[in-house]
Amino acid sequence: MKIFINTSSLYFGGGLQVALSFINELKAINENHKYYILLSQAVNKQISQKDFPANFHFYLIEKSPASLKIRKQIVVQLDALEEQIRPDIVFSVFGPSYWKPKAKHLLGFADGWVYNRESVAYDRLPFLKRIKMRLHGKYKSYYLKRDADYYVLETNDAKKKLAKTLGLSEANIFVVGNTYSTIFNEDYYVKPKSNHYIPLPSKGDGEYRLMYIAHYYVHKNLEIIHELLPFLEDYNIKFVLTLPDISFRSLFQNETNKIINLGPISQKSCPSVYAQCDALFAPTLLETFSAAYPEAMKMEKPILTSNYSFAKDVCQDAALYFDPLDPEDIAEKIKKLLDDKALQTELVEKGKKRVKEFETARSRAEKYITLCEKIVELK
Repeated sequence: MKIFINTSSLYFGGGLQVALSFINELKAINENHKYYILLSQAVNKQISQKDFPANFHFYLIEKSPASLKIRKQIVVQLDALEEQIRPDIVFSVFGPSYWKPKAKHLLGFADGWVYNRESVAYDRLPFLKRIKMRLHGKYKSYYLKRDADYYVLETNDAKKKLAKTLGLSEANIFVVGNTYSTIFNEDYYVKPKSNHYIPLPSKGDGEYRLMYIAHYYVHKNLEIIHELLPFLEDYNIKFVLTLPDISFRSLFQNETNKIINLGPISQKSCPSVYAQCDALFAPTLLETFSAAYPEAMKMEKPILTSNYSFAKDVCQDAALYFDPLDPEDIAEKIKKLLDDKALQTELVEKGKKRVKEFETARSRAEKYITLCEKIVELK
């Protein structure tokens, strides 16, 4: 079977990391298939083509078809490659692809802004930005529906919402879960001798650290920390964040004694930060699948997060949930966790069980290929 794997529109973020993981895992599975991989510049920079066997063929797509200015030019290139190779199926790892192949087309998608149109995250945007985001969501929706035959999402919650938003049959939408990076399986990254280890300041007496590794986006809801602090004055709590300095200073000018900001960190440094903190604090308003959840479970940290369907679908009973818009409720849940050692242990144990149900990088790659095989066989 000839499989086109399209990464031409991937340049940053979680989608890029999933694509890299998937392509590298393919080296060890399904030798009977031929893989024709369309590489974006970003993917190409992190793939060592010489390490792949003879059934892999790589094609660099210089620019993303997401750019309207050069889309026609890129689509002509993609059409020509498809005509030359005649694949049995095209799998665009994450879309929109902004290209409609002639072959059956499976498209991954993970932009929660598109299928959570009623999310309170929109209310946090300035008026003009809110209008722009809604229009952009409709723009993406058009291409999602036009260009793909089948879809693969990371959670059942996302599947139901995308089907409703685009008016799709759920029979044409599949679910293959995300997971944590394999670096969390290696003890090396949590040891101070590691080149990627980030040392945090020594803990004070009774200090409890709530961490959240995230860039600054409005839907991450980090501003709520301002409103939380007055309710937590009797507790020695520190929030550990990873914001660029300019974002940190604009958000938290007067609370620096309550926040340890590490600045942006590499993926390989994440385990060392988890190891030095006590719990995950994720007040996010909008996600599809946040890798922070399985990471915290793997690192045996209790989880405090938003009482929304996207979080509950992933964490199930392995988290303590709060209303992310109510600082008093959040503070009460934080206090409850700190004051109840048995609850901390219970959440950790439930997390250890839950994380075993997630995909591994290998099983995710195998399921993607099995899905491609299944779709090719469909009439």
